Amino acid sequence: MRHFDTVVFGSELGDAYASEVVAKWHGTIRLDLQGRVDPGLAEIVGKHFRAVLGLTGLKIEPRGSGKDYNFKIVFVRGVSEMRRFRFENVDRRLIETLASDGGCYFLALKQPPGRIVKAAVVVNVDHRYIDHCLLEEITQSLGLPNDSDIVRPSIFSGGDRLSELSRSDRILVKTLYHSRMKPGLPRREALVVAREIISAAAGGGRY
Repeated sequence: MRHFDTVVFGSELGDAYASEVVAKWHGTIRLDLQGRVDPGLAEIVGKHFRAVLGLTGLKIEPRGSGKDYNFKIVFVRGVSEMRRFRFENVDRRLIETLASDGGCYFLALKQPPGRIVKAAVVVNVDHRYIDHCLLEEITQSLGLPNDSDIVRPSIFSGGDRLSELSRSDRILVKTLYHSRMKPGLPRREALVVAREIISAAAGGGRY
């Protein structure tokens, strides 16, 4: 429960960016890959989306559908290119802070606070752990934005470099996307619901 609370409602950027309500996607994700893309990277993205979306019930629309994209993954080279990315209503200085470690980062737009309507993941193609990096940022952009070392191994832990979701990771994603976990649900109420969902699974259900 502490792990769920920290990952879903906290923010690695500090308390100013923490959420007091459940924020999650609703509807279809329309994905576009941009920048320095190659077939190998596209295959990794596809693998991770299949794994994560299989836990959420969300649908994904293929590229080339002719509709506006609401989820971009942008492949760049080096910190300077990471810093140049721009996202709707996000201050340039925040993007520069996110880019400073040279790996990857995500940005998400919520309208209203409980519904994520747009996201972008920016990835440095020279990053050593690009497989892990993509999985972490894709998962975080679905409404699990914070890091946590409370439960390990986990993609949310800075000490692990997983390329697949751990059992605890799957529990967090499925709990967030359970039908009882409504977008906009206040944190205190959401934690009560989350405890019931997780306890029921531990008592005989499966994740």
